[in-house]
Amino acid sequence: MIQIVDDTRRTLLLGFAAAVLLGTTAAAQSAVPAAELVRQTAIAQMFGIESATLALHKTSSPAIKDFAHQLASEQGAVTSGLRRIIAKRSDIALPDRPDGRHLDLLRDLSDKQGAAFDKAYVEAQRSTHHEAALMLERYASEGDDAELKSFAAQSLPVFREIERKSRELPVAP
Repeated sequence: MIQIVDDTRRTLLLGFAAAVLLGTTAAAQSAVPAAELVRQTAIAQMFGIESATLALHKTSSPAIKDFAHQLASEQGAVTSGLRRIIAKRSDIALPDRPDGRHLDLLRDLSDKQGAAFDKAYVEAQRSTHHEAALMLERYASEGDDAELKSFAAQSLPVFREIERKSRELPVAP
């Protein structure tokens, strides 16, 4: 009798765990809302440009300076494309500044010097542009707004290239 209760309990727990995992996976894979795509892309762009400005003033690494120049240029082009789309619409607005997490990253970067700055800058670029590329990829394949879907598909190679280049940057120990 005890064995039957233990087997039943184990089966129920495994079934519950599987249901939770499936629900979490489905939620993680659900389509990105158009407003969230715009918000997150704009924040990544603002962070990229503002952190590039910091890098140009704080780093002595030629590779990081080159990356920052290219990042600011490429992000500026993507930003103008997104602004053109949103300017014609009243249902979505661009944020006027980065979110709290990215503002904290910018404050942290502004407080660092030398190798500590370089390391934090490279890590921030890698994570920010990886997240943005994943989101753009999802929207390009699953998005429900045709104009933003096209924007995501066109912008994705830019974000992938920035992510790739950030992975090539030297990081001081």
